[in-house]
Amino acid sequence: MSDNLIPPSEIMRLLHENSENSFRHTTYREENRRYHLLMQGDMAAVDEAVRISDPKIQGKLSSDPVRNMRYLFIIGAGLATRYTIEAGVPQERVYSLSDLYIQKADILTTEKELMELVREFWTKLVELVQLRKNRKILSRPVMTCLDYIDAHFTDRITLRDLSAQTGMHPNYLASLFKEELGESFSSYLQRRKIEIAQALLTRTEYTYSQIAFSLAFCSQSHFIKVFREKTGFTPRQYRMKFTDTNFSSSLNAMQKKDP
Repeated sequence: MSDNLIPPSEIMRLLHENSENSFRHTTYREENRRYHLLMQGDMAAVDEAVRISDPKIQGKLSSDPVRNMRYLFIIGAGLATRYTIEAGVPQERVYSLSDLYIQKADILTTEKELMELVREFWTKLVELVQLRKNRKILSRPVMTCLDYIDAHFTDRITLRDLSAQTGMHPNYLASLFKEELGESFSSYLQRRKIEIAQALLTRTEYTYSQIAFSLAFCSQSHFIKVFREKTGFTPRQYRMKFTDTNFSSSLNAMQKKDP
């Protein structure tokens, strides 16, 4: 037997140790309660997630308390993303949120911080589900379109691209898209790109030309024109007004050379 394999005797030993210590893992039904609440958009899922994340009622994944809590967070986050997607939230949005929170979990240094992160993460997920439930239920082809847009917004996406993903004629897909979302494909795509541009302006040091290029605008001037139409600000005005203060000092020098 390979030295890397855990022998059955070791499993028996742990079973005995858990029994002697009157420890039992939470049941499958208890584990799943938070996920079912999540899919319903019920904020009770947050308290349940915090309760179930208590290391005292979970298995021991590491002898280090902080690492143990981090492992529990990552496992819970991985499962929660699947249930959130099942609830109808576009998958790229959910996976990106999960990635960010797992990255944050990786650098936290106390159990208290990680438990607070559990509450914050689950609150965000429930809010996403609630937002989706407050809207009209979307058909599978339209959901496929939204997932594709989220995954390829840096490309020049066309209706033909979405048609290839769904197997539907472009004209019919355009009609279905507008019927279900209340706006045309081009309007939705433009709005999503401006939302992403707003985040890049306030959370990164990208120049306006870099943002325009990364979001597949035909030119920087076109990007500025569309951004002003949608937000009432030029990119420069928006960055100056709303930028994260953590970036302000490094942005000052950059803005002098970015028209």
